[in-house]
Amino acid sequence: MIKKRKLLVTMASAAALFLAACGAEADTTEDNAASNEEVETVETDGELTGDIEFMTIALLPTFEEYFNDMIADFEELHPGVNVTLRDVPFDQVEQVILTSASGGNLPDVMNLNTEFVKTIGGKGALANMDELAADVKDNFYAGLWETGSVNGNVYALPWYTSNGGLIYNPEILEKAGFSEPPKTYEEAWEMSKVIYEKTGVYGEVILPDFWLLFPKNGVQIVNEDGTAAAFNTPEAVELWTNYKQYYDDGLFPVDVLMNQLPMAELYAQEKAAWWATGPSLFRQVRDLSPEVYEKSKAASPLEGLAGKQHANPMNIAVSKNSESLDAAVEFAKFVTNDDNQIEFAQLANVLPPVKAGVNADYFQTLAASEDPTELGTYYSQEALENAENMTPPIDSVSAVNKVIGTQFQRVLLEGLDPAKALEDAEIEVNNILMDQ
Repeated sequence: MIKKRKLLVTMASAAALFLAACGAEADTTEDNAASNEEVETVETDGELTGDIEFMTIALLPTFEEYFNDMIADFEELHPGVNVTLRDVPFDQVEQVILTSASGGNLPDVMNLNTEFVKTIGGKGALANMDELAADVKDNFYAGLWETGSVNGNVYALPWYTSNGGLIYNPEILEKAGFSEPPKTYEEAWEMSKVIYEKTGVYGEVILPDFWLLFPKNGVQIVNEDGTAAAFNTPEAVELWTNYKQYYDDGLFPVDVLMNQLPMAELYAQEKAAWWATGPSLFRQVRDLSPEVYEKSKAASPLEGLAGKQHANPMNIAVSKNSESLDAAVEFAKFVTNDDNQIEFAQLANVLPPVKAGVNADYFQTLAASEDPTELGTYYSQEALENAENMTPPIDSVSAVNKVIGTQFQRVLLEGLDPAKALEDAEIEVNNILMDQ
């Protein structure tokens, strides 16, 4: 019987995890209760052999016990396999991965963010999971399975993830005549106008990752094969024209968009009626203003015209050149199986991108909570069914998003015509894609 692992987490552990996932300041979390379910026993065929190096990103020493126990479980199932754990600090990942990739000596199994999967997967350095892990594909939400897709092939298995949610202040809504928060972006802007007129408080606020509003509203950033921009459409012109009008009407501040003011502070100061973000960040509000957090409630993430949510999983990839390829693929599947995904989600206060997650006892318990973070986490897990990774499947995604951001700021701050801004952005992005 595989031994059951302890599910203990400190406030520092959750912060470390989200620094690794996003490279940005993250919320702290409280201890999560352990599941009463035993990890399912898996029978071994005894045929796998080889040495595996497993690289994680900024997860030790916080989750060292979890990984050591998981590795021991796998080695018990496959006595011929030896797994060595290696953890890399977040600020060293790029150098380690790109240097290893150029030298053809990547770790056998790797914890990679989506950008790195697309970068080195596009260079042919990763094993094709559509071929080698097809037997576990149906365990994952379909939209999240495609996270590691590059040029039509999937090169990584989705691991822990986050998703959107909504924390809102019912007192502000009540002052403006509303009893419920918005469910869609369209409704959010309609309510924002009323809230601002009646209370002087913002409603919907455009955040720094606003490029996601394109795919959330049915506007693709690049074409299917990633060779050209696809966002210069009448729908995008209308979207940016509306945002410009909202800005001119004073409905949102530009300093949040430009990373000059944290949205957590704006909400904690009761200058915004809600904050659309991952529930893992809700407790930043508690740290800044316990009183505001106490009165806050959680709701499902806002929905755009496309009816889709964005989720950005960490991923588990396998080196195409691994000398223990079969064992490495089997280990990657073990790390990301239902039991281990759900267990790690409880331990680290993240979401498992597997279909079995929402029905797990832990998440069903959160559904009855009155704590905004806990209830928001349930809503966020529930929304994974309609989630996909909206990051363009190209290795120059950062440069493309920067171009879109620059042109959008010109629309707001310089009065540039949205149609002209999108046309200029299209030209710049096409030049980037031609050079990749």
